[in-house]
Amino acid sequence: MIRDFKPVTLRGAVFYYDIQDFINDNGITAAGALGPAFGSNCLYNIDHFELYGAELEAAIHIGKKFRATAAYVYQEYDVTNTGFEAGFTYYLPALLPKHKVKLLAGYNIWPDSWIQLSSRYVGERGTQRGGKLDDYVTFDLAFEQTFTFQARKYKAEFYVNNLTGTDYQEISGYDMPKYIWGFQVGVQF
Repeated sequence: MIRDFKPVTLRGAVFYYDIQDFINDNGITAAGALGPAFGSNCLYNIDHFELYGAELEAAIHIGKKFRATAAYVYQEYDVTNTGFEAGFTYYLPALLPKHKVKLLAGYNIWPDSWIQLSSRYVGERGTQRGGKLDDYVTFDLAFEQTFTFQARKYKAEFYVNNLTGTDYQEISGYDMPKYIWGFQVGVQF
């Protein structure tokens, strides 16, 4: 459902997936990848898997200079356990965080240029071999300039992701980079 209350737009959605015979792949730790004692090279069947939740989003545009968006996702799952879960090297449903939040604010500095600050929160979730991954918050900063040259539109962007150098893992055992920065140029044909 979307409702526009100028200058605020609200969006809400609910979702429900009902999956019979959900395949739980053990490929990430297949035998040989970490030695014969780890992994199994198997695909396991989860008889019945349900994923459901809700998404809420609010966006505001104040004049031509300021825009902001806040979004929240809640998701939960139910499974029919078969007793084989103990042999899984990871359990896909448990890798999903219950809570996610994303915030974005942009300010138009001068014509066709934006500076944007965004933040992302991902809640605690399970890991591939049991245990938990901590929740984390990251901040990103970007500057974007669009311009026209010889009747073509171009966009140049400079960005820094994980501006605060947060230590976090999206997948257990793999640290994400402290800082990611870059520059990109695009052209519209």
